[in-house]
Amino acid sequence: MERFKIKTSLVVRMMVCLLILIMFWNVPAVAPISPIGMKVIGAFITTVLMLSLVDPIWPALLALVLLSRTGIMSLNEAIAGSMGNWITYFVIMSFIMTEALNRSGFTSRLVSYYMSRKFVSKSPWHFTYSLCILAAIVGCFMDQVPVTAFFLSFCARIFKELGYEPGDSYPKLLTMAVVFSVNIGGAATPISHSLAILGIGIYEGATGQVLNLFTYLAFGIPVAIVLMLLMAVILKLSLKPDMSKFETFDINKVLEEQKPMDLREKSVVAIFFGTVILWMLPGVLQMFIGSQAQLIKLLNSFGITFWAILSVVLMSVISIDEEPLIDLKDILTRGFAWNIIIFLSVGVLLGGAVSKPEVGLTSFITENITPLIQNISPLLIVLLIALVTTLMTNFAANVPTITVMTGVGCAVAMAAGSGLNPMAISLVTTFAGSSAYMMPSSFAPIAMLHGDEYSESSMIIKYGFIAVLVTALVAAFVGYPLIANLF
Repeated sequence: MERFKIKTSLVVRMMVCLLILIMFWNVPAVAPISPIGMKVIGAFITTVLMLSLVDPIWPALLALVLLSRTGIMSLNEAIAGSMGNWITYFVIMSFIMTEALNRSGFTSRLVSYYMSRKFVSKSPWHFTYSLCILAAIVGCFMDQVPVTAFFLSFCARIFKELGYEPGDSYPKLLTMAVVFSVNIGGAATPISHSLAILGIGIYEGATGQVLNLFTYLAFGIPVAIVLMLLMAVILKLSLKPDMSKFETFDINKVLEEQKPMDLREKSVVAIFFGTVILWMLPGVLQMFIGSQAQLIKLLNSFGITFWAILSVVLMSVISIDEEPLIDLKDILTRGFAWNIIIFLSVGVLLGGAVSKPEVGLTSFITENITPLIQNISPLLIVLLIALVTTLMTNFAANVPTITVMTGVGCAVAMAAGSGLNPMAISLVTTFAGSSAYMMPSSFAPIAMLHGDEYSESSMIIKYGFIAVLVTALVAAFVGYPLIANLF
């Protein structure tokens, strides 16, 4: 007999979240937060908790309804500010572009070319570092989930060829190092990475200032390089895996045979990387001709979403042998990550809502936090924010973490007398919030790593915690000063 049934634990978590909402919607406002602001904050906290504790998707839709009843915006405005936001469209277009690059065979070609170089086979450690570098490079341009799946599968082929079994020491090291590298690469650029775009959107919504792709790369790439170097040192000094099976290993046995690039692959690669160049061009040229030059203003007037959409249209229109470069309908209907799109779009909406002047939260933070930080070194404040963000994202979902901490970081930085750079602190929270290493609940690639037969959860958590501390230190003491002094 059919009947309605929901897990008791799930009902309890939903009730707790709703009680928090009711509390915020009924208690008197605490100045300078307005009555509308209390409702917006209540909707924000309720949504973040539900996304982390109840379900990763449908609370994002509920947030649209909740915000429409706070008085801060109508339902139509909430929908337009989420799915109609430029950030949402940019991420959709980026996903399509990277899927086209994958289907063209370029990713497999890159792996085969790189891993067949002579320096890769010089020693087991050379091989290990080379594979991690490659994982980070690919992670820079593609969503971390498919990249993680690709490299875990590639590692499994290597282990079988070498004769390693689940539980052996070297597979534990390699799988962990490779997935950590993918996530570091993913945090380093906003290209096809929804988390980085989320942080950019929250910064722009809070400050009204533009954060271009080149500026993000000026932060992300140096921080990622330092993290990769430190990871290599830590792994080499602390782990002594059995690498004796490499003596007769031939990497070519696990690489796919590559045919010459055909016209289809060349076309997709040209459009993809041509678009990336156009995304970066305003930031690069600005260094030489200044931000007020007419060419810079012209390029900025298009925005990065313009080029992303144009790229997808070109790939859909250009045909080779009567077949378009991409089948857009197939990409959008088969395995497309719409859950991430919904999640991201509402994260941007919530971040912008709580930052509105009529809410009063920014003024509240300014009035109450400024006196506490006046006698503290700005870099120490940055380190604390970076550490809290990285810890949060490793125990909870990364979208709520970036939404909350980037908003807080911007508010603290914009407070009079803080001495902090809002753009630099936003990049710190965005990078730190994208840097998941420890728990399965933090990020899908880490959940995939924990579930891989060759990995070990206790080892992931141990070294993941070390990675959390190192990431916070590098983001605060390398990335933040770099951007604060340059921009």
